Amino acid sequence: MYKKMLVPLDGSELSEASLVHVVALAKDCRVPEVILIRAREPLDAGVRQRLSSDLARQLDEAYNDETKEYLAKIADYLAGQGVKADTIAVAGSAAESILSYSKEHSIDLIVMSSHGRTGIARWAFGSVAEKVIRQSIVPVLIIPHKN
Repeated sequence: MYKKMLVPLDGSELSEASLVHVVALAKDCRVPEVILIRAREPLDAGVRQRLSSDLARQLDEAYNDETKEYLAKIADYLAGQGVKADTIAVAGSAAESILSYSKEHSIDLIVMSSHGRTGIARWAFGSVAEKVIRQSIVPVLIIPHKN
């Protein structure tokens, strides 16, 4: 049924709450390809101008290294659970990166966690999950935050 599952992660415990469900789905549905994705906003142009180009490059490299290590750690965890996962780090806003990656790579299912904010809180903080749900052309499974 599902051939490619995309799992957005942001480094938080909340985003990682989806992993137990990813393992169950990948095993039960025999999903051959699980992709872990982490997006980051590029350094603001104003900040970049204030920094030397060398320092800006070092910050970019440090973040990229940290992102790759984080995703590798999660992929290792999944491997220990019997699920092979590939990793991808992208620059850009989270929702847009998730949506464009899913479209460009024929993703069948997106599995992600959400705070489940409503009303003013959702408006004030925004919701990556809500943007993905509204604009995705593939099914999105949202794992709600449990207090």
